[in-house]
Amino acid sequence: MSRRLSPRVAALVVAALPGLAWACALPVPDGPYPVGHQRFELADPSRRGVSGEAPDAVRTLPAIAWYPAARAGAPRPYLAPEDARVQLPALARNLRYAVDDTLAIGACTAAGAGTGVASRPARGFPLVVFSHGFFSYPAQNTALAESLASHGYVVVALGHPGDAADVALADGRVVPTYMAPESPALLDWRQRFHAADDHDTRAALIDGYAQALAGSRLGASQATWRDDVLFAVRALQAGEVPAAFAPVLAAADPRRLAIAGMSFGGSTAATACHRLPTCRAAVSLDGLNFDPALYDADLARPLLALTSDWVRFPLYDGTPSDPGFHHNDYAYERWTRAGLAPDVIRVRVPGTRHMAFSDLPLLMGGTAREANFGDADFAATARGIAAVTRAFLDRHLDDAPAAGVDAAIEAAGFARHDPAQTRDWARSRNRAVQPGG
Repeated sequence: MSRRLSPRVAALVVAALPGLAWACALPVPDGPYPVGHQRFELADPSRRGVSGEAPDAVRTLPAIAWYPAARAGAPRPYLAPEDARVQLPALARNLRYAVDDTLAIGACTAAGAGTGVASRPARGFPLVVFSHGFFSYPAQNTALAESLASHGYVVVALGHPGDAADVALADGRVVPTYMAPESPALLDWRQRFHAADDHDTRAALIDGYAQALAGSRLGASQATWRDDVLFAVRALQAGEVPAAFAPVLAAADPRRLAIAGMSFGGSTAATACHRLPTCRAAVSLDGLNFDPALYDADLARPLLALTSDWVRFPLYDGTPSDPGFHHNDYAYERWTRAGLAPDVIRVRVPGTRHMAFSDLPLLMGGTAREANFGDADFAATARGIAAVTRAFLDRHLDDAPAAGVDAAIEAAGFARHDPAQTRDWARSRNRAVQPGG
């Protein structure tokens, strides 16, 4: 049974629990526009009974939009009370956090809910469609979304019910996290792939990945999230949105589109962007590739892949901590040309663990901060992620100079990653199989 903290009680929790003094510190949006905020839903009647729901349940996606507003507003709750009541206990359960640490987020605030919509520029505001991480919640990257909105982007974050923290929908349904077991075949493949310590072994395993994925829990989710994003983009581009959101969409240019996400949402962003002719760029915040079609293959879209510090904090036990190799080096480009596509940008963010790519280190306290998030300066990291992401999107959605991306990476103190090790191995392997090689 979930329990709810009133803002007053949650504030007392924040004051009383050790280590919470720095919680609730989202960066102030740094762009020229006030930030507007709106919640709505998109329903896809062509899909029913998805992710553990009843067979006749229409696939319904909660959405949150941040956008350039006409006038500033007072600070608003980080999560609406009904979302906090349902999502925060589920977040603690799903990610194995202390429940008091997540419940305290209910006292946090975010940028003001600005009123009206800023005047539409000649080309319209670019659109970014964002997906959260597996078992997480739609608003988990509010800091990034607010920063982008303040600089003239419309950001729509989708929830993926069943694979999210518990979600309350407008019709009264609460969709819980679908705790289905993973298939033994995929678990065995994953263990062997991440334990392998050489390229030849991993490449041989990649050949069998599609077979291991078929019929798995992960495979079902991978298809569901891809279809969620494709449906949402079609709805946004067709203007099939609730009336309250129509003025925001009218100020946007949905054809100047990027798809972004964190973790599983980042993997989905690359997959969906690859399939959409109108997608101009993808952003993955510490997402591993789960798409069989994107191994040893060109994504054919600009990609910004920001990764946690795998050298110091490997994502999985036993995975390599070699600064010259990350598992995503096998994805998004042909292996013999890995690292050579100028618009596939791979960046390691020093001092970060996986969940540092969400709002949580800025919102949660507790005593396990390094174990949960790493030891970076999280406020500075959030600002750096926003600045690098914005520079990349400015480049591909607004025709800004390419040098701006490099400058933002350097200013943030992040590290460019060149998958030269994978490229050299692939070229050597190709030479070895040539006649007389």
